[in-house]
Amino acid sequence: MYNINRVRLTPADMQSIEMAIAYIEKNYRSKISAEQLSLEVNLPREKLQAGFQKRTNLTIHQYILEIRIEKAKVLLTNTNAPLKLIASSTGFAHKSHLCNVFTPRRFCNKSS
Repeated sequence: MYNINRVRLTPADMQSIEMAIAYIEKNYRSKISAEQLSLEVNLPREKLQAGFQKRTNLTIHQYILEIRIEKAKVLLTNTNAPLKLIASSTGFAHKSHLCNVFTPRRFCNKSS
């Protein structure tokens, strides 16, 4: 994680962080990199990463995983969809990736 005290963040930077969060929440199904997100919100990567840590207490990657896991939880709880479909519809490359990051793992026993 970045030392958020070392990077000076302006109110405009924090507004860009909010835009980045909104972008992730809208596009979590797609592959999102810090560099791509940096370009999307027109904020240097170091500031984006530091601002993310300050705002969410998570790295960008961790935040994306949290969003995907929360969306997967809803589908796992409310549908009978197979893991492969749930994984792909929530931005995970494979059902094994979903199972590796998902806690509790009891949901990963669902038939594929």
